[in-house]
Parts: sequence; structure tokens; C-alpha cells
Amino acid sequence: MRRKHLVGPVVIGAVLFLYLWPVWLLGYRFPLGGGDLWGQLYPVWSFVSEWLHRGVFPLWNNRLMGGDPIIAESQYGLLNPLNWPLFLVYPIPRWAVLLRGSLPLFIGGVGMYVLLRSPRWRLGYGAAAIGAAAYALSDPFLTHLGHPQINDGLAWLPWSFLAVDRAVEHRRWVLWTALPVAMLGLCGHIQTALLGAAALVLYALWRCLEPPLASAPRRLGSLLLTGGIALSMTLPVLLPALERYPLSDRAGTPLLLVRGYHWPPEMLIDLLSPWFHGRGVRYFWGDWGRIESAYVGAVALYLAVPGLLADVRRSRTRFLWLLGGLSVLFALGFNGPLGPMIARVELLARMGKTGRAAYLVSFTLAVGAALGFHHLRGSGRLRRILALSLAGVGLLLWATAPWLAARVPSGDPFLRAVGGLRAAALLAWALIPALLFFSNHVLWRAFPLVLLVAELVASGSLVEVEPVPVPADHEAALAFLQADPGWFRVDVDPEVRNLWPPAALQMAGFEVPQGTGDPMELREFNVLRWSIPSATSPAYRLLGVKYIIVPKGAPVGGEGIWPVFVDDPTVDVHLNTLALPRVWLVYRTEVVADYGEALERVLDEDFRPEEVAVVQGGPRLEEKGAGRIEVGYYGSNRLAVYVETDAPALLVLSDTFYPGWRAAVDGEPSPIYQTDAAFRGVLVPAGRHRVEMWFSPRSLWRGLGAAGVALLIGLVLTVVRGRGSPGGPNRRPGGITP
Repeated sequence: MRRKHLVGPVVIGAVLFLYLWPVWLLGYRFPLGGGDLWGQLYPVWSFVSEWLHRGVFPLWNNRLMGGDPIIAESQYGLLNPLNWPLFLVYPIPRWAVLLRGSLPLFIGGVGMYVLLRSPRWRLGYGAAAIGAAAYALSDPFLTHLGHPQINDGLAWLPWSFLAVDRAVEHRRWVLWTALPVAMLGLCGHIQTALLGAAALVLYALWRCLEPPLASAPRRLGSLLLTGGIALSMTLPVLLPALERYPLSDRAGTPLLLVRGYHWPPEMLIDLLSPWFHGRGVRYFWGDWGRIESAYVGAVALYLAVPGLLADVRRSRTRFLWLLGGLSVLFALGFNGPLGPMIARVELLARMGKTGRAAYLVSFTLAVGAALGFHHLRGSGRLRRILALSLAGVGLLLWATAPWLAARVPSGDPFLRAVGGLRAAALLAWALIPALLFFSNHVLWRAFPLVLLVAELVASGSLVEVEPVPVPADHEAALAFLQADPGWFRVDVDPEVRNLWPPAALQMAGFEVPQGTGDPMELREFNVLRWSIPSATSPAYRLLGVKYIIVPKGAPVGGEGIWPVFVDDPTVDVHLNTLALPRVWLVYRTEVVADYGEALERVLDEDFRPEEVAVVQGGPRLEEKGAGRIEVGYYGSNRLAVYVETDAPALLVLSDTFYPGWRAAVDGEPSPIYQTDAAFRGVLVPAGRHRVEMWFSPRSLWRGLGAAGVALLIGLVLTVVRGRGSPGGPNRRPGGITP
């Protein structure tokens, strides 16, 4: 029996090795161009592992922009348990990142296999393997190889469906039942988690309404308990994210600009072949932006049709029809009948990317394919009907492929579209011999799985991978920057971001006043940063930028800015002598009411940041004085400076103002004022003082407290119910239709 339990994981592991053979055998990487994995996540993960190596768990990344609350950006996944092994390794090797990116496909495939083998579905090994392969290699997983946090959400979905079944049918293992649902929320991608949660709520309600209705209250109580524990365990991720969202770029984006990631109805043809609209960033030609399809393979689609039709009398399959239909309608977004409803609900409208509901369609089709194999194995009549149907489908697809692709741009896109449709026709014909001789030999029963895996591997293995690019050699320039012992930032001109990405400087230990393109970046800092017209503007001095990376041979950036290192073959390093220190004292303040007024004043060419500070709702100072600052400590979560001044002053730090920062002067709590539009200021009286700031967001501690209580309750209930049921889990109430 133990060997049988290993069948699913071993098969899925082998299939994934075939799918990602260029990564493991040729040394390729995914995704193309680095994507979010290498451009956004890897630098932050490296920062976390570096500070953990020093004995500190970083909540704040002071190398990104003017500082960033990385604990509040759930997509960085600091609280995602699947990332923790990476954080414990310093430096993080490339192979470990690729293994981490591959892990969700394995978890999702094994989860689907276990779900289909569970008492609710009772499918055989072959059927479960087909459903698992179709789901793990589906297009939503492939599209997000560069964003493991999204794929984590996809991966935990089948485990969460299994958790709902356990909550309905058992009274034991309360905590273990809630964990998969909690992992769905801890995945770090709110959109994916919300879509999965909606599917689970729908499934839970469906299970509650199944006969006998007399047991519905017990089922509902068990589900509410499981859901409550799971939700509480996600609060350390959810509460900081909710605190950050109103302050992010995404919250400030007009609704008209977020309405672009919706399935056009013609995307449905990509269920047969994703090459119709072009697969991956290199080949997609649609003018609505690249959207993942719900493609699970033409073979799986052919199997899903008889599976969903032949099994429709069962409650489980009627739910699949409901889930799949609603998911397609939601994926269509403003292009479908649900558009008016989505437009009226701001949460749904703000999500923008309704097309991501494709993964729920893939889930439905993968389960349908498993059901199809199951019913075909037991019915010769059904096999003959499907064989005859596939013969006609193949002929129709082959003959009409050029007509169907009439709207595809001429050239390679047209050839790929026609080729993809005709490949689907060939796959239809290839299935026919297996259907006709299905019961005669085990090889014929295994043929649909082999054909499906061959199709998915052939069509997807090279889509999102590329040889590892050779990084540009900036060692001499890097050594020049590292030789400066000062405390400063390094800026990168937009024209050379591809030659020397800011993320590479961050990983080398430098602070940069730029983000990674994450839509959840802090809006007020970004508005200030990108509103500054030039490096000679007074507002630019606030950023603490001492060095600027510019194109090779670029002219001097203005008075006070000149080249100091020109030995790099592709870029030059310019020194900005106008930069203010990272922390300084001012003795005069201008008090303003809001951010807009502060921004207008800071961007004024007459503004003198070394003499005056613009404070939102802060103290008004009209002093003259002099002082001295000594930096005692500056780390990821806290800093300490010693100030000596002969008059009351405002200590200004060019780090981002954000809720959760606390300050103390000589151990006494002191308010932090939003200063110069986006930075922090603390009032310091005359004399010698120690000023401390530390990042301690209440939203995180509240979330951790709630999660701790939920874990304790779940553990107690697990132990108590386990002791109360020594004979094992309760039997399923009689009469429930599986």
C-alpha cells in the first residue's frame, strides 16, 4: 500500500522532469527576460536571506526606492512557508530558485492526483494521473513560471477542495484540514487567492446542500470552523497587505486603466491550441495583451467532453459544470455578460485581470479529463462513440484551420495558428486506435496519458525558458563604488537599466531610489521620484544620490555633476556633488495640509531642502542653529543616530514615510512627521540626544496574534476530537451522492 501511495508523486515528478528538461539538462532558466522571478523576487529574497544570515528577519527593505515595507507586499512571500528554505541559504544559488519555481507544479499535480483518488471521486490510478498531468502542465502554470507566488495559489487549489471534503465528511484532524486552505491564502498573490477562495466557498455551499439536508447544519458548522481557522492563519499576510494597498500605485490607478486583462471570446479557441494566438511573450500577437489561456492539452479536452457528459448525473460533476461555466464568464470580464456586475463592484473592477480565472477552467477540464478516462475504460460503447466523433472532429479541424485563422496576422503567426489547429486534428486521430483497442492491453490504456504528456511537453517545454544570459562585466565600476565608505544611494539612468539593472546594485549592497516595477510600490514616493525634472533640481537632492550610472559618454548632467569613472565598457559613473546626506538637520519648517501641497512646494525650483523642511501637520520652526549627527546603527528594521544641536531642529531622514515606523528621542516616544512630501522627520530639542526609529507594524502583530490563537484552537480541537473518535474518522452521512 505504501508503494501505491508513491505512484502519483513519482509519475508527476517524472512528467515535470520531462516538461522542464531544458532547465535540468541544458542549464536554461525561466522565464524569458527574467520576469518577476529574477527582476522582483530574487533581489528581495536575497536581501531577506542576507539579513537572516545576520540574525535579523527583515520587515523593511532599505535598498529599494526610499525603503519598502516588504512584509506588507504579499507577493514577495516573506510569510509563505515554501520560500523559507530559500531564506535559510545565503547566498541563494540559481538552481534553488529554479527548483522553487518548479515546486508549485509538483504540489498542484500531486494534489490533483490525491483529490481524484479520494473517497469523493474514487478514480483509478490511470485516470488520476491524467487529471494530475493535465492540471500541472496547464497553461496557467506555464504562464506564471516566473511568478511562483501565483502558481502557489494554483497548486493549493486541489488540496483545498480535498480539505472541504474532509471537513464535510469527518470530525477529526481539524487543523490539518484547515492548513491547505490557509496555504492558499498565504501564497502571497491576493487575486489568485480570492479566485480560489470564491471557488471553495461555492463548493462548500454545494456540499452543504447535498442530501440528506438534515445533516446540513453539522456540515456547515464544520466548514465554518475550518474556514475560520484557515482565514485567521492568513491574517499576518492579509492585514499588512490591506494597510499597504491604499498607499500603492495600484490603488491610485484610474479604473479605466485597469480594464485590460479580460478574455476576448475568441480566446476560447486556444483551448484546442494556445498557438492560435501565440504562446509565450515571444509569439503572442493579440492586441489585448498576453492572457493565459485555460489550455490543458487537446487530448485532455477530448477526454473531458465525454467525462463531463457521462458523469453529469452525479452531484460532483454538476458542480464542475457550474464552476467551469462561472469561471469562463468571469474570465471574459467586460467582454462577457458579467461585465456590468464587475464594473459596479469596485473590488472586482480593481482586480482588473479577470482573465486569471482561466486556472479554474483548467482545473475543471483536468478533472473532466480524468472522469473521461474513467468512463471510457468501463464502456466500450462510449469508446466507439468518441472514436467516431474524433474522426469527424479531426477532419473538420484539418479542413477549416486556414479559415479559422483568417484573422491571424500573416507570416509566422498564421503558420503557427494553422499548425496548432492541425496538430489538434492529428491528436484526435491518434486517440482513435487507443479507444478501439482500449481493453485489450495495458499499453493501450496507458496510451492517452503518454499522448497527453507528449503533447504538453512538445508544445510547452521551450516556451518560457532561455539560456542563462551572460551578465555584463561591471566589476571595475562596482569596485569603485564599493571603495566609497559613505552612506549614499546610487541611481541608474533609465537608458541603461537593461545594461546595469538597479536590482543588481541592490544585491551588491547598494540602495537605489527605484523600484522593480511592482504595481504595489508606494505611490507617494514614486510620484515624487518621477516628478523631479532633472538631477540638478532641488528635490533630487533629497534622494541622497551620490553616484549616477549613465550611458557611455553621456554629457555632464549639469552643474555639480561630472564623470568620475569611465573605465567600464558600457556605462559611466557620474558624481553628484549636490546630494544631501542621508540624514540632516533643519531649523525652519513650512507646515502644509496634505501631500499635494507638499509635493508642489518640494518641486519648486526655489526650494532649499538643506535650509527648510516641508512638514505635513507637523511643528512650525523658525530657528537658527547648528548641529552635528553621528550614525550609530542603520539596518533593515531600525536605526539609531546621535544628534547634537544648539537649537530645536527637525531631524530629516531621506527614507520613505510609512505607517508602522516608531520613533523615540532618548527613549521617550516621539511622533514621526511626513516631511518633504515622502520622507520622515523627528523633532529634536536642543542638546545631545539619541534618536531611534524602528519598524513595528501593528497590522503584522495583530495578524500574528490571530494566527497564533487559531493555531492553538485548531491544535486543541484536533487532539480532543482525535481522542473522542478512537475508531477513526466518522462515517460519511448516508445518502450523500458522491
